[in-house]
Amino acid sequence: MDGEVGRFSFTTHGVQQGSELRHRTSRWLFPALQGKEWYRTRGFKEIALVHGVVDGSYRKTAELINRIRHQREEEGTPSRTLCDVSESEGTHILAHLAARTEQILAHYGGTGEGFPTEEIGTASASTRLSSEAIQTAVEACQRSEEETVAMAANPVPYEDPSTQTYVAIDDVSTKKQKAHRGDDRDRDVDSGAKKGKKKKASVYTTVAHVEHEDASYVLVGAKVGDVLRMIWALLLHNGLTEQGLIFLTDGQKTLQAAILCAFSRWGSLQLILDWYHLEKRCKEVLSLAMKGREIRNVTLEKLGSLLWHGLTHQAIQFLRALDAEQIKNEEAREELIGYLMRCQPYIPCYAVRQQLGLRNSSQIGEKMNDLVVSERQKNNGMSWSSEGSVGLAALTALVRNQEQDTWFITETVKLELRPAA
Repeated sequence: MDGEVGRFSFTTHGVQQGSELRHRTSRWLFPALQGKEWYRTRGFKEIALVHGVVDGSYRKTAELINRIRHQREEEGTPSRTLCDVSESEGTHILAHLAARTEQILAHYGGTGEGFPTEEIGTASASTRLSSEAIQTAVEACQRSEEETVAMAANPVPYEDPSTQTYVAIDDVSTKKQKAHRGDDRDRDVDSGAKKGKKKKASVYTTVAHVEHEDASYVLVGAKVGDVLRMIWALLLHNGLTEQGLIFLTDGQKTLQAAILCAFSRWGSLQLILDWYHLEKRCKEVLSLAMKGREIRNVTLEKLGSLLWHGLTHQAIQFLRALDAEQIKNEEAREELIGYLMRCQPYIPCYAVRQQLGLRNSSQIGEKMNDLVVSERQKNNGMSWSSEGSVGLAALTALVRNQEQDTWFITETVKLELRPAA
């Protein structure tokens, strides 16, 4: 038994009547284990997982708990065991979430893909801010009359925050662990690199932060589709079907398409392109397109001002009208124009949203990425298997959601939004 007081063994007994085994404590009272696996108490899991590997390395956690239990290294719990325990516990959590998700979705008529077949919720005027408040905010931006008219015509609506559920979702990558030390076979060839040059392979964990008013919940999974189904179940379980739903994302095409497909039956759905990622993308592509830093900076300042005020059409015209002598890479310019055209339905008037106190970024989602994955898994020298990375992330999310006590007692989660501790 691996417990908070140490590692210890005890004798089990059996009762045999004639040739028939009537009672056997080693198998009838305890679940069967494989190999040299140990039973683990709730106290051990709390110390080793919640207060240990979620924040610190497996090696340091093993040294700490063995020191607390006054056990020598050869008598105590090895760091490798902690790694296996956290991966196993995380996998168990994810399996439970998947089963709970399917159960909730099936109750609401989910399809084989796990999504309801009938429209959920309805958009209403009560989910939008008043036209008077919007007009006041537009005028406060102090733009020209022509631009003011264009800003007011931006198709992205201005929501009443109290009637919305906000979701920030993104993939987080960590360095992939090699199958064998010194083996390069697990690395992916970068198609854009020179022949023979390889880049380090990565494993990905999808992290989603769901928030309504002051309550929130964090979900993780190995695939975007799995997490989107969990979001559906979370919203249904918490009775948020009459709320508007806003996703704050980067400009990743596959992610946007997955969200629109998964929530096509949600009554009031809006995607908003995160301002930080939009500005970053423009800066990166203009660096490739323009001749020199000075020309790029002047172009970026003008382009950024247009996009900040939601004037996407004018921004595209501005890019097309650039002097050919300033262009270094025509393909890069066309790439940026195509990006803005594709994302135009999700580019709001950020200036007006700022005036109204509405969200312009997925900063809280980026923070969750750091807290759930990056801070623990992106230290120097660390590499991960897919199961190990997402398993540890599931444990960390369990703690972030304050679900660890319920899980260790009942092996279930409440799946309820709650205020941050």
